[in-house]
Amino acid sequence: MTAILIILAAVAVYAVFVLVKPDKACGKCSGWGLKTRRRRSKACSRCKGTGKQFRLGARLVHGGAAQAMKYMRERREGD
Repeated sequence: MTAILIILAAVAVYAVFVLVKPDKACGKCSGWGLKTRRRRSKACSRCKGTGKQFRLGARLVHGGAAQAMKYMRERREGD
């Protein structure tokens, strides 16, 4: 029982962390957005040249937060 509560707390903390800071530096280009090879550089194939990648679960958390805000707005306007 205690282990389940610890896991749920860790998931909640991670969800808040992802909500606050959803992106991270790309691991392939180290956040530069460019991949150099023998003096030629091109856009990184993983991040498409932005240097950023979404963290695991970021799209899910932000989608859920957007749905919750939409629901609350509709509920407030309906009353």
